[in-house]
Amino acid sequence: MRKLFDETRIKGMHLANRLVRSATWEGMCADDGHPTRKLAEYYRTLASGRVGLLISGYAYVRPDGKQLPGQLGIYRDEVVPDLALLAESVHREGGKLCIQLVHCGGQTTTTYAGGQPVAPSALKVDQYPEMPAGLTTEDIRTIVECFGAAARRAKDSGCDAVQIHAAHGYLINQFLSPLTNRRDDGYGGNAESRCRFMLEVYRSVRKAVGHEFPVLAKLNGSDNLDGGLTLDDAVIAARILDDEGIDAIEVSGGTPASGDKTPVRQGIESREKEEYNLPLAYRIKRQILSHSHAR
Repeated sequence: MRKLFDETRIKGMHLANRLVRSATWEGMCADDGHPTRKLAEYYRTLASGRVGLLISGYAYVRPDGKQLPGQLGIYRDEVVPDLALLAESVHREGGKLCIQLVHCGGQTTTTYAGGQPVAPSALKVDQYPEMPAGLTTEDIRTIVECFGAAARRAKDSGCDAVQIHAAHGYLINQFLSPLTNRRDDGYGGNAESRCRFMLEVYRSVRKAVGHEFPVLAKLNGSDNLDGGLTLDDAVIAARILDDEGIDAIEVSGGTPASGDKTPVRQGIESREKEEYNLPLAYRIKRQILSHSHAR
C-alpha cells in the first residue's frame, strides 16, 4: 500500500514523497511577471519543508491573461534566466518545481489585461469583473500557441513539469462551462466540443515539451454554480485528457461566483471540512480507471 512519504514518480520526474503543494498567488513578481529573489527565497523555504513537488503560482501565458499584481508571467523568453533561479532555489532543497500555466480570460480587468478582457463568448456573468470581448478563432489559435511556448520556457528554465490550469473559472474552464461558453462553432455546444480548446492547449504543450516531460492539469470537478460545469462534464474532460496522455490531474472546484463553495473557502476548521473536493476526485478517478480498462 502506498504511503504519504513513499518515493514516487510522475512520468520521469522522481519525487521524494507524495506531498504536493498546490498553486497559490503570492504576488511577489515584478510588474512584467518576472520572478524575484523574494519569491525564490519563499519557494526555497517551502522546499526546505520537504514537500516533494511545488506547483507555482499561476503564470500567465499572454499579457492579456494577467489577473492580479505581482503575478508570475511566462509569456516571453526573457523570463527564462529568472525562472531558472526559481527552479534552482527549489532544487537546492531537494524539491521539484512545476509551473502552472494560465490565461485568466474574462476573470480579469482592463487594468491588468492591458485592454478589454477576452473570453469564449461576450457575456457578462457574475464571475467576470467586466464585459469581455468574444475570442475569434484566430485569437484562439494564438493563445493555444502561447501555452505551448510558455511550456517550452518552463522546460528550458530547468523546471520539472508544467500544469495546465483548467479550473477556477479561468479561460480553459470558461470554454468547458456551458454558462460562459455560448459559441456556435467547433469550440461550443456539447461537452465534447467545449473540451476542444483544452485539448488543443494540451496538444500544443505536449508538442513543445515532448513525451518524456511531465504535463499535469488542474480541473474543476464542478463549478458549484447553477448552469456551470458539472461533475459529468468534468468526467468527460478528464477522459479526454487521459486518452491524450496527461500525466496527472489535480481535482478542484468552484469559481469566484460560487458563493461559499469558491476555490478559496472560509471556516475550514476540522479534518472533515478539509475534504470538500474528495468526492469529486474519487468519482473522476473511478471513471478514468474504468474507461482505461475498457480500452
